[in-house]
Amino acid sequence: MSFFAPVDLVLLLSGILGFYAFQTKGRRRMLSFKISADGLYALYLFLLGGYAGALSVCIAVLGGAVQVVTPPHLLRKTIPYRFVIACLLSVVGAALLARNMTDLYPFAAVILSRFVELFHSTLIIRIGFFCASLPWLVYNYSNGFYLAMIFGIFMMGAILLGVFRNERRLPKDPIP
Repeated sequence: MSFFAPVDLVLLLSGILGFYAFQTKGRRRMLSFKISADGLYALYLFLLGGYAGALSVCIAVLGGAVQVVTPPHLLRKTIPYRFVIACLLSVVGAALLARNMTDLYPFAAVILSRFVELFHSTLIIRIGFFCASLPWLVYNYSNGFYLAMIFGIFMMGAILLGVFRNERRLPKDPIP
């Protein structure tokens, strides 16, 4: 009897990419690695039968990819459209696949994540992703995806580590 099933390797690779994403500097680079991690996480959930979670992660991947490929000068102009489309996709996905209340949590997390990705501040993005991780913990626990829940806690730690490593802006002492 092995401790890890082959499908768990997909989650492990996703976790490594996600950890690296939150340790990098720069919005575009961070989101690019997060997209790769999320794509593997969607595959993992799909293979385990967590279809609501997998679809919500796919919506997140789509939204993140649009954020990355949109030229910087168009980011502000397209904010309302991108956010509304992500919300609509999440509502439709929840209506189609949610079997119970906890199946709604990933879709709520996607909406929050799409919202914070609209900011240029990597600090806001990291804190928003941390908050969006909380509904995922409940979803994974209620569906019996315990390893994914452990990796979720690991990712929350990675986000906090990224905040402390990359977002420290210590004010200068005003007293000479």
